[in-house]
Amino acid sequence: MSRVSVNPRVRDMAIDWMVRMQSGLMSAADHLALQQWRQASTDHEYAWQRVSSLPLLLQPGASLLSDPAARRALESAGVDPQRRRQVLKCLLAISLLGGVCWQGAESTLVRSALASYRTATGERRQWRLADGTLLWLNTASAANVDGRTDHSQVQLIEGELALNAGAESGSLQLVTPDAVLHARGANLLVRHDRQGTQVTVLRGLVQVSSRHNRGPLLLEAGWRTRVDAQGIHPASLTDGFLAQAWLRSILPAERMRLDALLAELSRYRPGVLRCSQQVAALRVTGSFELDDTDAALALVAHALPVRIERRTRFWVTVVPV
Repeated sequence: MSRVSVNPRVRDMAIDWMVRMQSGLMSAADHLALQQWRQASTDHEYAWQRVSSLPLLLQPGASLLSDPAARRALESAGVDPQRRRQVLKCLLAISLLGGVCWQGAESTLVRSALASYRTATGERRQWRLADGTLLWLNTASAANVDGRTDHSQVQLIEGELALNAGAESGSLQLVTPDAVLHARGANLLVRHDRQGTQVTVLRGLVQVSSRHNRGPLLLEAGWRTRVDAQGIHPASLTDGFLAQAWLRSILPAERMRLDALLAELSRYRPGVLRCSQQVAALRVTGSFELDDTDAALALVAHALPVRIERRTRFWVTVVPV
């Protein structure tokens, strides 16, 4: 299945239209112009659908653009799209919109929504790229792919992916906010989160470079490393079978702290999943099903002196018995 990225200019135009709609300043002529813009190109409509799917309108305080001061500030920007985006970012920066995290067209939220490939919370998907490379995305992940005859570039925006390139595949460049990877015919796992980028090589040789410091590292099969703002951390041996357990919908735990286990399970379910401090340091061992996190929690309650406290379906706390 082949997908294409949204053209940055088209993306920005879609964002401009969304900003104007949120502002409450759209006239009848503006609504007609938006409809004509969407109908002018399939790319326009695709970008609009992706941008309009962003949860900004559901965020607490998003309607505060109706605040007179905010409206006057946006009106002062006139019709210039760049000025309107700058004003909106300033409004957000001073919390006129209730602290919604928005950094313009380059925010993670927007880039994820407009990515070539993405998965929802709890979803895992596989694609075959143009050069035959297999791409898997783990839960709540997003990536852009630029495939060419002799070179492919993959940009991991957020989350976790697995890439398995055949021997006939060309060279591959994989980019994350922290690292730049180069490989050919490799099988690797890459995860990006707040702690940085973790790279695990299952087959082949991967050159790992930091986007913050120089000094690339050649990472062989069976080894992994982490790249963050401090640079590339020393490589360590890893169990490849366990490292790719998420591809089999399994979360293996070997004397894992309970709070760490719940943090992993929370990636696969919407809402809040946490534990009280009294039980956070308890250790748990087992294999937990990622496609049924409720069953995983029941297993935790059976193995440890804890109980599952549910305020709602989306607010779950593990507490002492």
